[in-house]
Amino acid sequence: MAWRHYLSSLFPHLHCVCFTSHPGQPYSTLLQKKRMRRKVGWGGAGGPIHILRACQDITAGRVDLSSWEQKIQRDSIDGGPEGEQAEEGAESVLMEHQSDIAMEMASPSQELYKDGVLTLGCIGFPNVGKSSVLNSLVGRKVVSVSRTPGHTKYFQTYYLTPTVKLCDCPGLVFPSRVDKQLQILAGIYPVSQLQEPYSSVGYLCERTPFQDLLKLKHPNLVEETLQGEERPDKWTAWDVCEAWAERRGYKTAKAARNDVYRAANSLLRLAIDGRLCLCLRPPGFSSQKEKWESHPDLPEIVALQGRRDEEGAGDRDEEEGESSSEPEEERDRDADDDEDGDDEDEGFARPAQKDKPKADHMVNMFSVLGEDECN
Repeated sequence: MAWRHYLSSLFPHLHCVCFTSHPGQPYSTLLQKKRMRRKVGWGGAGGPIHILRACQDITAGRVDLSSWEQKIQRDSIDGGPEGEQAEEGAESVLMEHQSDIAMEMASPSQELYKDGVLTLGCIGFPNVGKSSVLNSLVGRKVVSVSRTPGHTKYFQTYYLTPTVKLCDCPGLVFPSRVDKQLQILAGIYPVSQLQEPYSSVGYLCERTPFQDLLKLKHPNLVEETLQGEERPDKWTAWDVCEAWAERRGYKTAKAARNDVYRAANSLLRLAIDGRLCLCLRPPGFSSQKEKWESHPDLPEIVALQGRRDEEGAGDRDEEEGESSSEPEEERDRDADDDEDGDDEDEGFARPAQKDKPKADHMVNMFSVLGEDECN
């Protein structure tokens, strides 16, 4: 709410709309990794009607958007059978590829609302949810999504209605005055490709109560206790990574030392997944905190998220999800969990490999070397 008012004050002609792709679902369900995640539903997104109203104000009657409004009303009543959704999804993929070829052969046009069609483009940084917004507006999966930045490789189009066309493009990294560490924590860059993750960990720890959330003990705490010194712990990014590696059991292969690099990658993934939340507020929020917490438009945001009665259940699910993901974190070898593919968000688990039965009697193939051939 505060961010919307802040952006509207900076850009008066900008239409700021609040939108959520998965209203009412616990955060732990959305943040689970691929092997644990259940099938994600794209129906019932919160905010399409607000986008429609903004488009009506912009077009000012030059485009007929009644078909879009009727679709929103139908989706709010009934999502449709699963069989019809699958057939329509296959047709939409074909339309996307045909649209790409047509755009390459056709010359660019600057005509506004050509042929009475409104084009909505999803443009922004990688891994900010552009493809998820497109799927939510359609009400089913029509483009592939992934937690890995740079998953969308080509320009994609889809006709939501005969007069509304949706466009999805790969993420664009613009020249930015924002700190590189903040861009990493926003998920713009793949964590596995970072050569120096410690500055980003320090940026995160300076702005979050990491010691209480992660329940870390300073690496020098034992030495200070033996020496009888009592002084406040001064944490560095290296100390945080070393303490997290000690708590998680991350060790190097040869010397069995604490694997601080793997611990740094683990902390950054926790922040990107939202389990270690880094929240940034607009300028002047702290001085007007009571105003924003009692703002008359706040119930609208709560209703948009669909979390009226799920706060307690969401907290419990988050605790369960965190505890259940611990064994998987132990097996994580600093590689991205999500690979490029169309089934990233569908929750398909790899078929479990059956363990080969162990032989009751193991034969030593080198036992013949000890036999005396002369006998």
